[in-house]
Amino acid sequence: MSTKSEILEGAQAVLRRREPLTLDSVAAQVGLTKPGLVHHFRTKEALAVAVVEHVALRWLDGLKRYAGESPSPVERLRAYIRYTMTEDIDASDLALLSDAKLSGQLVALWDSTLSPWMGEVIDASPSDRARYRAARLAADGAWFDRALGVVSFSREDLAEVLDVALSLTRASQSPTHERGPTHEQSRTGDR
Repeated sequence: MSTKSEILEGAQAVLRRREPLTLDSVAAQVGLTKPGLVHHFRTKEALAVAVVEHVALRWLDGLKRYAGESPSPVERLRAYIRYTMTEDIDASDLALLSDAKLSGQLVALWDSTLSPWMGEVIDASPSDRARYRAARLAADGAWFDRALGVVSFSREDLAEVLDVALSLTRASQSPTHERGPTHEQSRTGDR
């Protein structure tokens, strides 16, 4: 008899193969009949929600390992950046996108678990907030790229990108006028 945990691991295996997450595909993966799977997860929606919760909690455990005890919001963001660029990531890490009809619910579930780690709660000047967001977008891009397998970076190249992203999380100490042109000045050519 498969446990819920084994079923969730089986569902992730289905997603890793880039197959649709269905009750039939997961039942076949874990060696259950569809009625046997339905005993644990009554609907495909319940299965998808459980998979996203499972993946989000795995991420949360990993983020906590990188952040240590009582991390500040910036330390949480830095943990998120490190996690996305150093941990093994595959297509199952995109479980929140596994069902278009449920995307709002799945994204909300993901966000409720992981948003404190993504830098949006950092109290900072507008220019520092932009740096934190740029670092977060680099991490998001690494996560999606690695999960989709679009581009394969060497560990050395990814380490360099990680260093750049982490450097963006260091709050600037210089006055605004020494930071270079604003976005509007760059667009219009004014300096």
